Parts: sequence; structure tokens; C-alpha cells
Amino acid sequence: MPQPAVPIGLGLVGAGEVAARHVAAAAQVAEVRVVAVTDVDAGRARRLAGHAAAACVDFDALVERADVEVVVLATPHALHASLAVRAAASGRHVLVEKPMATTLDDCDRVIAAARAAGVVLWVGQQQRQFGQVRAAREILRDGRLGLPLLYSERRSNDYSRNGSRPAWFLDPDLAGGGVAMLVGVHTIDRASWLLDAMPVAVSASTAMPAGWRIETDAAGTIWFDSGPSAYFAWHSSSDFYHETVVVCERGQLRVDASGLTVVSADGVTSCPVKVDPDVEYTLSFARQYRALARTLRDGAAPEVTPDEGRRAVATVHALYRSAGQGGARVVVG
Repeated sequence: MPQPAVPIGLGLVGAGEVAARHVAAAAQVAEVRVVAVTDVDAGRARRLAGHAAAACVDFDALVERADVEVVVLATPHALHASLAVRAAASGRHVLVEKPMATTLDDCDRVIAAARAAGVVLWVGQQQRQFGQVRAAREILRDGRLGLPLLYSERRSNDYSRNGSRPAWFLDPDLAGGGVAMLVGVHTIDRASWLLDAMPVAVSASTAMPAGWRIETDAAGTIWFDSGPSAYFAWHSSSDFYHETVVVCERGQLRVDASGLTVVSADGVTSCPVKVDPDVEYTLSFARQYRALARTLRDGAAPEVTPDEGRRAVATVHALYRSAGQGGARVVVG
């Protein structure tokens, strides 16, 4: 009788809010298991590790463990590149939270290190794993609504100084930027994935409050190598919203945190996917782990490629250049 496969060992670097989602999601996936956690705050690492995993004193101790097959990076953005390179050099696969890195040079370093070591590099664009987003992509691909004609997305992010965000979110040296680097990469990746196209240029304006060092709001247009442009608006707000609308030849799709709504050309509305936003958020991480397991165990292609992760960062940098040039159209490098 065949023996069940040993779960893939995950070594989690960082023990903040997103890391807690990783732990909760991994607990739902038989193919993976969190075996080690490390954080600059040793107490936080111990609390997140609980009784099921080891709390390591530092990154080196974590990657030296024989049971760590995948290093999961849930740290401030600017630390992603150096830690990913070190993890790859140790022979571990890498799942790095978006953005892959904060500069294109660092993206290239990470990609080169993974290729040299022959390990999988997976960029955590887990928004692709939301049930309503996946259903929208299926509808767009099967052509029942015809070709996409217009794409728009509006999203909020709370930048109020109320203590709900870690301090590094407001530090451009650690965050790599403001709302564009924090959540804009999600919009860029979602639009690319739904439209099955790559961003080639961007025009944008940003807003930075007096005394701040990062932008809290941005709006503009992304052009792709095929299909319609994508219009976006990201605003600081304590009231969360995330709404995507894709207008097609024979109807439209509306994706938000609670599900998917389809409106046909004759005005008939259906809601094929309804979700609990908090539950779905954790499920998106769980689906990502199942997909990662298929890649590592079965050789399936990664659902997010390193080049796609790099392109999202490149688009953010083009956005910043555009904002500095009064909203001029800037080519994505």
C-alpha cells in the first residue's frame, strides 16, 4: 500500500499579520506543514510557532534545518531580495510575498539566484487564488461575454496613523514606496491575469500628504500589449473597498470582496460566486499552497512566474516616473 507523501516543510520568515494568514492557511492543506518560524521579535516568533513548529533564533538557523524545503518570506519589502538570495543559495525553494523586491536590480538578483540554484521561485500574488477572481477569469476566457472593452479598479488602503499598520509601511526605505508598491502590485497583477496581457506603459498621478515620505493615493491608466487599458484609483480610507469592473461586448463582470456579479447585455444579473471576505482571504493562501505543492511534487508550472512578479514591480516604477513627469505616459522597463 503506497505511503502518504510527507508534507512539504515550510520555514516562515516574519511573524506579522500576513504570516499569521500563512500559518492558518497551511493548517488547511495536507501537502504542507509549517515547521519553523523566525522573526526579529523572538517572542512574536514563539507565539506564531505555537506548539506545532520551532521558533528559530534567526534566518540562518531556519535555513539550516533539514526539514525546511520552502522558505516563505513575509517581511518588510526591502528585505525580500537579500533573504530570497540567501534562501536560494541554501538550496531551498522560495515563496516571497509581493512585491518580489523593491528595485528591478534586486528582482533580477533574486531571479538569477533561483535559476543558479535550480530552485522554484514563487511570487505571492495570491489574489489570483480568490474564488471570485478565478471565476471571472474563466468567464473571460470562455468568451461568453465577448471581448473585454474596458477595465477599471478602485481600491482602498488605510494609511491613517491609528496604529493599525506597522511603522515600516510608512518608511519608503523599507516599503519601497506607498500605496502603489503595497497594493498597486495586486491591481497590476489582477488586471494582467484577467486580461491575459502584459503591461507596457502607464500614466499616473500620486498624492503624498504634507510631512509624509510615501504616496497614500494614486490614479491613472495602464496600457497592455493587447486588449483594453486598465483604469485604476487607489485611495487611503478606513472603509475598505476593492472593486473591479470588466465591461465586455455582451455584458460585464463586477468583482468585489464579497463575490462576483455578472450582468448580461439585456440587464439580467447573476451572482455565481459569493464569499465571506475574511474566510476567502485565508482560503486564497491555502489554494496558493496547494498550487505550490503541485509544482514541487508533480512538476506543474508555477501559477505566478518570476517574470510576472518582476513586471509588476517594473510597472510600479514606471508609475512613479510618470507621476514625477506630470502624468506622462511612461514605458514599462
